[in-house]
Amino acid sequence: QGVDGLANVTSGLADGDMILRVNGQPSVSYRGEIETQDTMGVSDEAIARVKAIAPPGVTVGEGYETKVQKEGFAQAVQALLISIVVVYLVLVITFRSFVHPFSILFSLPLAIIGAAVALWLTGRVVGLPALVGLMMLVGIVVTNAIVLIDRVQANRKKRNMDAEEALVEGGRTRLRPILMTAVATILALTPLALGLTEGALIAAELATVVIGGLFTSTLLTLFIVPVMYKTLDPLTSFGRSQAKQAEAVPPDQR
Repeated sequence: QGVDGLANVTSGLADGDMILRVNGQPSVSYRGEIETQDTMGVSDEAIARVKAIAPPGVTVGEGYETKVQKEGFAQAVQALLISIVVVYLVLVITFRSFVHPFSILFSLPLAIIGAAVALWLTGRVVGLPALVGLMMLVGIVVTNAIVLIDRVQANRKKRNMDAEEALVEGGRTRLRPILMTAVATILALTPLALGLTEGALIAAELATVVIGGLFTSTLLTLFIVPVMYKTLDPLTSFGRSQAKQAEAVPPDQR
């Protein structure tokens, strides 16, 4: 009793001193109704309260439903990390470089920051729907960065532009499609985030994460990704060869 977000707490001792057995050991079960979205936070606090008053030698753990929920959360985090690795490998194959995919993936932290701020502003928690939203962001945000970097690479290899010139032209050319994609996605998910559609109770977290992450990543990708691209460019063979060619040109002919 007394845990915020937990109501109607009962135990197996409430009716006739009933004692269960788990793996042959005498056990007592506690149940309650969770009245908040932060289900795992409430469960952890309740377990901590029981451990604080339990006699020595008593084992305290979560029930089946809470255990399954925690396992699902851990698996979702693992799937998120795997999706990032898979995206990186695809980018390596596409751009034939191990370096420039990092400049594209650098847009992901920007998306995570926006998603966290959006959840905080709306008072929502990081649940399974939010993690699914983060996995969606991996694809959406990376796509915007790919649109920009692909144009930059084409400028350098086909038009023989240097890195800075290619970035400026690429940002100017790709600004409109990037903004159109972001705005269309945000507007499409807004009714879901506001709870105006069926199933919004669960999917609102997902929509909130995608909107927040896409908003910040779109604004900052056009600045951070070009900076990272130019910073990492000297590490690539193409960047080094282009720099040597520029140095070989006399100053009066540049």
